[in-house]
Amino acid sequence: MLMVEWARWFLSELPLFGATAICTHLVMSGGQTLFHYGFGHHRFGGIFFRNHIRFHHGYYAKGHLVSSAYRRSEGNNTPYFLLPTILVAGGMFLVLPLNLFVVMSAASAASFGAHVYLDKAYHAEGSSLARFAWFRRKQQLHFVHHLHANSNFAVIDFFWDRLLGTYRSPDMDAAIIATVGTHPANPSHVAPDLGSKAVSK
Repeated sequence: MLMVEWARWFLSELPLFGATAICTHLVMSGGQTLFHYGFGHHRFGGIFFRNHIRFHHGYYAKGHLVSSAYRRSEGNNTPYFLLPTILVAGGMFLVLPLNLFVVMSAASAASFGAHVYLDKAYHAEGSSLARFAWFRRKQQLHFVHHLHANSNFAVIDFFWDRLLGTYRSPDMDAAIIATVGTHPANPSHVAPDLGSKAVSK
């Protein structure tokens, strides 16, 4: 009887749990896009800007968008993104019921993990995800960012770039993207053209 009552409660709350998880991911996804755009590609981003441009964009640029071993031990801004996430989570703990806070925390962790994993997979030579059309499309969109650093700042949800006015279709760079995997990553290559928006003061 107790299990039946619990199941009824869970099913009645499922739409709310689902909405909470979706909204949490959208906040994480939008935050990542804005963090990337605002701090990773503008000089006022300070250390975030220098780390991202000198290392990540310096290593993965035109002619070497993938590598057999992912290179992000230097210039990794991901840990810094955790700080505002933890602060927001602390605030939500004070205002949300415990069950919704648990859902939000789980969704935040899943979304954060997905962003980190996909960003790494995009640059991994022979990624196992390459068999999926959705992954290949997102990978192409991300590669456009490394060719034109003032565009496509999202990692998962590129509709944020449409809203920001920074979306660029990979079809315009199809010939370059088609050569991915034919040139090994080499940090001696020059960094990509960052564009005026990417390095604004």
